[in-house]
Amino acid sequence: MWMKNEKKNILKLSLVIIAAVALYSSAVFLQKKLAKENEENMFVKTEIPSSIPFFPDRTCNIEDFGAVRDERSSVNTKSINDAVFDCAKNGGGKVIIPKGKWLTGPIKLESNINLHLEEGAEVSFSTNFSDYLPVVFSRFEGIELYNYSPLIYAKDCENVAITGKGTLDGQGKAWWSWKREGLQDSGIKKLHKMAQESLPTEERIFGNTDDALRPSFIQFVNCKKILLEDIKIKNGPMWTVHPIYSEDVLIKNISIETPEGVNTDGIAIDSSKNVLIEGCTINSGDDAIALKSGRDKDGLSINRPSENIIVRNCRIIEGHSGVAIGSEMSGGVKNVLIENCKIDRADFGFHIKSVRGRGGSVENILIRDIEINKIKNEIFRLDMQYNRTNNVSNENLPTFRDIHFKNISCQKAGLAFFLRGLPERPIENVSFENITAYAKQEMKKENVVNEIFKDISIKTEKK
Repeated sequence: MWMKNEKKNILKLSLVIIAAVALYSSAVFLQKKLAKENEENMFVKTEIPSSIPFFPDRTCNIEDFGAVRDERSSVNTKSINDAVFDCAKNGGGKVIIPKGKWLTGPIKLESNINLHLEEGAEVSFSTNFSDYLPVVFSRFEGIELYNYSPLIYAKDCENVAITGKGTLDGQGKAWWSWKREGLQDSGIKKLHKMAQESLPTEERIFGNTDDALRPSFIQFVNCKKILLEDIKIKNGPMWTVHPIYSEDVLIKNISIETPEGVNTDGIAIDSSKNVLIEGCTINSGDDAIALKSGRDKDGLSINRPSENIIVRNCRIIEGHSGVAIGSEMSGGVKNVLIENCKIDRADFGFHIKSVRGRGGSVENILIRDIEINKIKNEIFRLDMQYNRTNNVSNENLPTFRDIHFKNISCQKAGLAFFLRGLPERPIENVSFENITAYAKQEMKKENVVNEIFKDISIKTEKK
């Protein structure tokens, strides 16, 4: 009798185990299937941005407002801005900059305006710093302030664009010396002190050569439905295309040429969302594409992430980093897809960077299908101890998690992988799949958990 009961119990247990294994196998299969579907669809359920600008069928030619071409002594600031204002006042439309060379100070865009540069048009911006006064609201390296006007500036606008086959020349060499000669150092220290002491933004007033903080080239602040298409941009003072607190941004088929400049990042997305960067060519004096969201106490208090961003089919000729996330990322950076891009030369391929005290999180990042020629330092650098400071506080620690790289090749690099988290906040859930590279060294790694390396082929130099 005992034997019969025992056999029955063993049979029941076996059936339970078989059922559990089957259930587990089904769950694993479903999990893998869902993970693959999520990878394919997490960023592309809808086209980003969800809407693009639409403009009335109206044209305003800057020559009709007194602009004079091809005369270096004629500064057309008033004529161009009068054309923008008049066109906007009448419902908006296309402000035409015809073929020829035009000199101007800052251009202020309005809602429902498409600033259109005809093929052969070249707009050069004044090197007289006082032309960029009065000061306007802006952000300098992640901290709010009032500073020199960007060369092209839009604030609180909707339906705004810069299009056409023409060229914008910032003549940035006049501004670059401020960095190279250390003139802006005192201004940076002053701004950081103001932010740390919570001085109201309205009282952080700069815009002078003693403090010497350079403006961005093209800046949109708190704008919706932005389009940049086809234009050529060169020699900006500092960050080249810089949307702040903006949404529904389409940057398509533009070229940026700032290789000799300092801090001349190509495209810097700053606390903005629903962004598509597509078909662009960038030759930059700093990071080619940078995703940012504010710095330290100021960025934490504002707490606006950069999110829902697609970068695809772009070519990076040269840059400090091909793509950088941070180091100003106190508001967070999330939901990013970068795919089908080529990097010719850079110091770093993909550089995700932060430091103690900065807070914020970098998460839900997918980078795939990338061809790289030459990287001077690391292909993949994820660093939570960037520019190490004496700050040893455990308050406001940054977070890096759910970051994935797939189908990436590199012909030459110094180091393939550099992964450095914090002892008390390691990098979490990072994966590398189908990575091939030639590098002097393969890996340096500390404070990383739940990492996955699959189908990795790194050919290193033999000693």
